[in-house]
Amino acid sequence: MKLKSLLTTIALAASSLCLQARGPAPANVDVFRATEDVTELIGLEVWNLQNVRLGKIKFITADLLNARLVEVVVTTSGGFLGFGGKTTSVPPRSLTLDKAAQVARLDMSKAKFNAAPKFITSDVAAYSDRRRLATMMRYYGLEPWFYLEGQAVQKNARILQLGYVHRTDFLLNLQIKNQSGQYLGKVGSLMMDLPKGQIVHVIASTAAMGGAKNAVIQARDLQFNAAHNGLVLDRTLAEFAGEPQLKWHGDRKESFQQESYVNREVQADKGLHSRQSAQEGIVRNATVMEEGESFRDEQKTRLIKQRIQADPALSAHAKNVEVVTLHAQTTLRGHVNTIEGKRRIGEIAAKAGRPENVSNLIEIRPH
Repeated sequence: MKLKSLLTTIALAASSLCLQARGPAPANVDVFRATEDVTELIGLEVWNLQNVRLGKIKFITADLLNARLVEVVVTTSGGFLGFGGKTTSVPPRSLTLDKAAQVARLDMSKAKFNAAPKFITSDVAAYSDRRRLATMMRYYGLEPWFYLEGQAVQKNARILQLGYVHRTDFLLNLQIKNQSGQYLGKVGSLMMDLPKGQIVHVIASTAAMGGAKNAVIQARDLQFNAAHNGLVLDRTLAEFAGEPQLKWHGDRKESFQQESYVNREVQADKGLHSRQSAQEGIVRNATVMEEGESFRDEQKTRLIKQRIQADPALSAHAKNVEVVTLHAQTTLRGHVNTIEGKRRIGEIAAKAGRPENVSNLIEIRPH
């Protein structure tokens, strides 16, 4: 049995190597937008121009002060059987987005990429280390965009001082207050242009204020508080209420859903009960699930529900199943009369993102 298991593992590794030689499979549904949400870029695969897989994006760091993306941190799969992988980083401007294959492209051989300096994810202080960042950028043929000691400065040239660098995924849900300490909202999303290395704008969720809106803020208008665990915006409540509002169309053709979360059940401790539970009078005994409050989670849940309601093949009872999204992971719960009903609802949810990010817990209870 051990020999059989070893042979199976070797066969899978060989299959993976063949896949790297062929290149990524072409996409047939979604396309990249000009700007992408941070959660859609995490987990995106990185390939070179010779169709060799280099790794996938683990996270991205950013400098809010200058509205700049700083590093794209990539994890590699390693050599034989996937062992010996490492984490390295790439300047955002070194990457291009391949719309046909839905991958990021880097113009570098695999050998040179593997020789790049290792990135230590636990060393948070190094995220803002200008010397280290300059070395990394020059390895990929780019000059630093921020000031370094001893650097020759041209007359009348704008000098950018590197600000506090943080992981973009850690910025999500950070509270935003004004200088008087009044709560304004929280970070719901970061829209970025990866090849340009820029944060285009910050989406601030103001639902907690009773507005249920998503305000658009320029990244340079935000500053970290002294503890770097929250953001400060120089606005009064009235001024903030007048910020432009983001309108999301929810059209699948406009979005590239790339979610990196594994298939798992959503934590069950908060959220609204399903209509089915209410109809059957078991609300008090039903276990509730937590619904994500981020901009993306809300939009994804709404889109799935709209498509379920619009499907003529589903019964009115089936359309009342529960749909909950948390951190891009969607859970379906409730019961339907047929296997086909469960399959159809699962298919609708899968088309709103990646199939592996859907937990279909719907039960089949025939009449």
